[in-house]
Amino acid sequence: MKIATADDFEDLNKMALNFLAASPYKDHGNPEVISAFIKDIINGDPAQKIILMRPTEGFVAGMVTPFIFGSDPLATEIAWWVEPDKRSSGIGAELHKALEYWAKNVANCKFMSMASLDKTVEKYYKKNGYKLYERAYMKVL
Repeated sequence: MKIATADDFEDLNKMALNFLAASPYKDHGNPEVISAFIKDIINGDPAQKIILMRPTEGFVAGMVTPFIFGSDPLATEIAWWVEPDKRSSGIGAELHKALEYWAKNVANCKFMSMASLDKTVEKYYKKNGYKLYERAYMKVL
């Protein structure tokens, strides 16, 4: 497990494009925007945004966002990906726990928000103390 650096860009970009291809956003994603976003996170303040990774295996990206209902900062998971051939190995849980550690101990957040694309991950969240607060719906305009 490591904090991603500029040297990890190609590996991260490949995994991020794999994530995009497997997601419901595949027809709406822009590889150039994704690449620029990865570079922005890598070059940013690690107390505000971070990518944690296992090279060639998976990554999790998070950032601090305002919590609109209070003054405490909120850590928000942006993307969480484990390569298909590495799933069920514990890498996903390891990445998640590392992001939680960063959120609490580095970014000083009181809350953490995670997103889910499937029921399997929802079960994991609930098992690890997360509660469902709302669902997000999107419409292509």
